[in-house]
Amino acid sequence: MKRKRTQRKNMANRRKTEMGFQELQKPKTPTQELVLQIPGCKVHLMGEGEALELAQGHFTIMRVMEQNVALATVIKVGSSFQWPLTKDEPVVKVDDLHYLFSLPVKDGGEPLSYGVTFPEQCYGILRMLDSFLKDHCCFSWLERSNKSDLDWEDFAPRVKDYNHFLARAIAGGTGQIVKGIFMCSNAYTNQVWFIC
Repeated sequence: MKRKRTQRKNMANRRKTEMGFQELQKPKTPTQELVLQIPGCKVHLMGEGEALELAQGHFTIMRVMEQNVALATVIKVGSSFQWPLTKDEPVVKVDDLHYLFSLPVKDGGEPLSYGVTFPEQCYGILRMLDSFLKDHCCFSWLERSNKSDLDWEDFAPRVKDYNHFLARAIAGGTGQIVKGIFMCSNAYTNQVWFIC
């Protein structure tokens, strides 16, 4: 009788262990955490001396998280236009309401540059955006008058000059992208060790 109880107890413990192991093996679904949202912005693609409006709507910064580890930061405008924000990504505050985001391209070609315009009524929220960008990308601003009447069409021919300046700055590099990759890798490695 005692032996049967011990066997049942051992089987119950094994099931619990197996269930716990199965729980650890389940792939964790990354979650998105809202960092900041600003309504009414417009995004223009800057290239070939022209500005083409790509999207308009809410400017949203989301952080992709998995088990309290930030995997990526994504900027989304409207319902479907988005791009990643990295520590090495140059962002220039052109004036109070206009920002230039430049994404390096793999083949070493000209970076993709997005001009983002915010409405005047969101001026107060932009201080929070500036603070976030200072900590999460290569953020700078132009010594320009506080005018906010910039026209991306007029500004577009000068974007190439800004990108060359920024490319030299990035070439000096902070290495933050590599650090981020290692942080993600370490987070996953720790989970693998935890499972084993």
